[in-house]
Amino acid sequence: MFNQSELLTEFFLYPLILCSIIALAIIIERFYSLRKSKIFPEEFLSNVEESLKNGDIAKAKGMCLLSKTPISKIYLTIIDNYKNSIGTMKLEVEESGKRAYLELEKNLEGLSAITTIAPLLGLLGTVVGMIKALSAVSYQSGITNPHLLALGISEALYSTALGLIIAIISFLFYKYFASKAFNFGALMEDTASRVIAFIKQD
Repeated sequence: MFNQSELLTEFFLYPLILCSIIALAIIIERFYSLRKSKIFPEEFLSNVEESLKNGDIAKAKGMCLLSKTPISKIYLTIIDNYKNSIGTMKLEVEESGKRAYLELEKNLEGLSAITTIAPLLGLLGTVVGMIKALSAVSYQSGITNPHLLALGISEALYSTALGLIIAIISFLFYKYFASKAFNFGALMEDTASRVIAFIKQD
Protein backbone atom coordinates (compact mmCIF):
# COMPACT_ATOMS: atom_id res chain seq x y z
CA MET A 1 0.00 0.00 0.00
CA PHE A 2 2.68 2.51 1.01
CA ASN A 3 5.66 1.15 -0.88
CA GLN A 4 6.13 4.35 -2.82
CA SER A 5 5.95 6.58 0.26
CA GLU A 6 8.33 4.29 2.13
CA LEU A 7 10.82 4.42 -0.74
CA LEU A 8 10.64 8.20 -0.84
CA THR A 9 11.05 8.44 2.91
CA GLU A 10 14.07 6.13 2.74
CA PHE A 11 15.50 8.29 -0.06
CA PHE A 12 15.53 11.29 2.29
CA LEU A 13 17.12 9.20 5.03
CA TYR A 14 20.35 8.85 3.03
CA PRO A 15 21.34 12.54 3.21
CA LEU A 16 20.42 12.48 6.91
CA ILE A 17 22.72 9.52 7.46
CA LEU A 18 25.43 11.40 5.56
CA CYS A 19 24.88 14.43 7.82
CA SER A 20 25.24 12.23 10.89
CA ILE A 21 28.50 10.75 9.57
CA ILE A 22 29.92 14.21 8.82
CA ALA A 23 28.84 15.49 12.24
CA LEU A 24 30.44 12.50 13.95
CA ALA A 25 33.68 13.02 12.01
CA ILE A 26 33.80 16.71 13.01
CA ILE A 27 33.07 15.89 16.65
CA ILE A 28 35.86 13.30 16.80
CA GLU A 29 38.30 15.66 15.05
CA ARG A 30 37.47 18.56 17.39
CA PHE A 31 37.79 16.36 20.47
CA TYR A 32 41.26 15.39 19.27
CA SER A 33 42.37 18.88 18.21
CA LEU A 34 40.88 20.97 21.03
CA ARG A 35 42.93 19.45 23.80
CA LYS A 36 44.92 21.72 26.09
CA SER A 37 48.00 19.52 25.71
CA LYS A 38 47.80 20.03 21.93
CA ILE A 39 47.06 23.76 21.98
CA PHE A 40 49.40 24.60 24.87
CA PRO A 41 52.16 21.93 25.02
CA GLU A 42 53.83 22.65 28.35
CA GLU A 43 57.32 21.50 27.37
CA PHE A 44 57.32 23.65 24.24
CA LEU A 45 56.06 26.73 26.09
CA SER A 46 58.57 26.43 28.90
CA ASN A 47 61.49 25.85 26.50
CA VAL A 48 60.61 28.80 24.27
CA GLU A 49 60.07 31.17 27.17
CA GLU A 50 63.29 30.05 28.81
CA SER A 51 65.18 30.71 25.58
CA LEU A 52 63.61 34.16 25.28
CA LYS A 53 64.48 35.02 28.87
CA ASN A 54 68.07 33.97 28.19
CA GLY A 55 68.20 36.10 25.06
CA ASP A 56 68.57 33.12 22.74
CA ILE A 57 66.18 34.41 20.10
CA ALA A 58 67.43 32.10 17.34
CA LYS A 59 66.79 28.97 19.40
CA ALA A 60 63.30 30.14 20.38
CA LYS A 61 62.48 30.92 16.75
CA GLY A 62 63.73 27.50 15.64
CA MET A 63 61.45 25.76 18.12
CA CYS A 64 58.47 27.84 16.97
CA LEU A 65 59.15 26.99 13.33
CA LEU A 66 59.20 23.27 14.13
CA SER A 67 56.00 23.36 16.19
CA LYS A 68 52.63 23.23 14.43
CA THR A 69 50.48 24.51 17.29
CA PRO A 70 48.47 27.76 17.07
CA ILE A 71 50.34 29.28 20.02
CA SER A 72 53.69 28.71 18.28
CA LYS A 73 52.59 31.01 15.45
CA ILE A 74 51.81 33.74 17.95
CA TYR A 75 55.21 33.25 19.60
CA LEU A 76 56.85 33.40 16.18
CA THR A 77 55.11 36.71 15.47
CA ILE A 78 56.39 38.10 18.77
CA ILE A 79 59.93 36.97 17.98
CA ASP A 80 59.83 38.40 14.45
CA ASN A 81 58.71 41.77 15.82
CA TYR A 82 60.68 41.98 19.06
CA LYS A 83 62.85 44.81 17.68
CA ASN A 84 59.82 46.85 16.64
CA SER A 85 57.86 49.20 18.89
CA ILE A 86 55.51 47.60 21.35
CA GLY A 87 52.56 49.14 19.50
CA THR A 88 53.59 47.54 16.21
CA MET A 89 54.25 44.24 17.94
CA LYS A 90 50.82 44.20 19.55
CA LEU A 91 49.13 44.90 16.21
CA GLU A 92 51.01 42.04 14.52
CA VAL A 93 50.29 39.70 17.42
CA GLU A 94 46.62 40.62 17.30
CA GLU A 95 46.45 39.65 13.61
CA SER A 96 48.32 36.42 14.33
CA GLY A 97 45.93 35.72 17.19
CA LYS A 98 42.93 36.08 14.88
CA ARG A 99 44.41 33.54 12.49
CA ALA A 100 45.18 31.18 15.37
CA TYR A 101 41.62 31.53 16.64
CA LEU A 102 40.31 30.51 13.22
CA GLU A 103 42.25 27.26 13.63
CA LEU A 104 40.49 26.67 16.94
CA GLU A 105 37.12 27.12 15.21
CA LYS A 106 38.02 24.86 12.30
CA ASN A 107 35.06 22.77 11.03
CA LEU A 108 32.63 24.32 13.51
CA GLU A 109 30.79 26.08 10.70
CA GLY A 110 30.15 22.65 9.17
CA LEU A 111 28.68 21.43 12.45
CA SER A 112 26.55 24.58 12.67
CA ALA A 113 25.29 24.02 9.12
CA ILE A 114 24.22 20.48 9.98
CA THR A 115 22.09 21.78 12.86
CA THR A 116 20.12 23.75 10.26
CA ILE A 117 20.14 21.34 7.33
CA ALA A 118 19.26 18.10 9.17
CA PRO A 119 15.80 19.11 10.47
CA LEU A 120 14.94 20.67 7.10
CA LEU A 121 15.87 17.46 5.29
CA GLY A 122 13.84 15.48 7.82
CA LEU A 123 10.84 17.76 7.39
CA LEU A 124 11.08 17.55 3.62
CA GLY A 125 11.14 13.75 3.80
CA THR A 126 8.10 13.77 6.06
CA VAL A 127 6.11 16.14 3.83
CA VAL A 128 6.84 14.09 0.70
CA GLY A 129 6.05 10.85 2.52
CA MET A 130 2.74 12.21 3.85
CA ILE A 131 1.74 13.44 0.40
CA LYS A 132 2.31 9.99 -1.05
CA ALA A 133 0.55 8.32 1.91
CA LEU A 134 -2.52 10.53 1.54
CA SER A 135 -2.53 9.96 -2.21
CA ALA A 136 -2.35 6.19 -1.75
CA VAL A 137 -5.18 6.13 0.79
CA SER A 138 -7.37 8.36 -1.33
CA TYR A 139 -6.70 6.37 -4.49
CA GLN A 140 -6.98 2.82 -3.12
CA SER A 141 -9.43 2.90 -0.25
CA GLY A 142 -10.66 6.42 0.22
CA ILE A 143 -10.13 8.40 3.38
CA THR A 144 -12.34 6.12 5.48
CA ASN A 145 -9.49 3.88 6.64
CA PRO A 146 -7.71 5.75 9.44
CA HIS A 147 -5.39 2.81 10.15
CA LEU A 148 -3.78 2.96 6.73
CA LEU A 149 -3.49 6.72 6.92
CA ALA A 150 -1.88 6.59 10.37
CA LEU A 151 0.54 3.92 9.15
CA GLY A 152 1.66 6.06 6.22
CA ILE A 153 2.06 9.18 8.35
CA SER A 154 4.02 7.33 11.04
CA GLU A 155 6.42 6.01 8.40
CA ALA A 156 6.86 9.52 7.02
CA LEU A 157 7.56 11.04 10.45
CA TYR A 158 10.71 8.93 10.95
CA SER A 159 12.78 11.30 8.84
CA THR A 160 11.71 14.33 10.89
CA ALA A 161 12.57 12.54 14.13
CA LEU A 162 15.99 11.53 12.80
CA GLY A 163 16.67 15.03 11.49
CA LEU A 164 15.83 16.57 14.86
CA ILE A 165 18.00 14.09 16.75
CA ILE A 166 20.99 14.83 14.49
CA ALA A 167 20.41 18.59 14.77
CA ILE A 168 20.10 18.58 18.57
CA ILE A 169 23.24 16.52 19.09
CA SER A 170 25.18 18.62 16.56
CA PHE A 171 24.03 21.86 18.22
CA LEU A 172 25.09 20.71 21.69
CA PHE A 173 28.56 19.75 20.48
CA TYR A 174 28.82 22.96 18.45
CA LYS A 175 28.18 25.07 21.56
CA TYR A 176 30.61 22.96 23.58
CA PHE A 177 33.45 23.30 21.06
CA ALA A 178 32.73 26.99 20.43
CA SER A 179 32.97 27.65 24.17
CA LYS A 180 36.18 25.65 24.40
CA ALA A 181 37.70 27.54 21.44
CA PHE A 182 36.76 30.86 23.04
CA ASN A 183 38.40 29.90 26.33
CA PHE A 184 41.57 28.77 24.55
CA GLY A 185 41.57 32.01 22.54
CA ALA A 186 41.42 34.05 25.75
CA LEU A 187 44.23 31.97 27.22
CA MET A 188 46.37 32.52 24.10
CA GLU A 189 45.80 36.26 24.43
CA ASP A 190 46.89 36.23 28.08
CA THR A 191 49.95 34.15 27.23
CA ALA A 192 50.95 36.49 24.39
CA SER A 193 50.57 39.54 26.65
CA ARG A 194 52.79 37.93 29.27
CA VAL A 195 55.50 37.08 26.73
CA ILE A 196 55.39 40.58 25.23
CA ALA A 197 55.76 42.03 28.71
CA PHE A 198 58.99 40.26 29.52
CA ILE A 199 60.49 40.43 26.01
CA LYS A 200 60.00 44.22 25.93
CA GLN A 201 60.87 44.90 29.55
CA ASP A 202 64.18 46.35 28.53
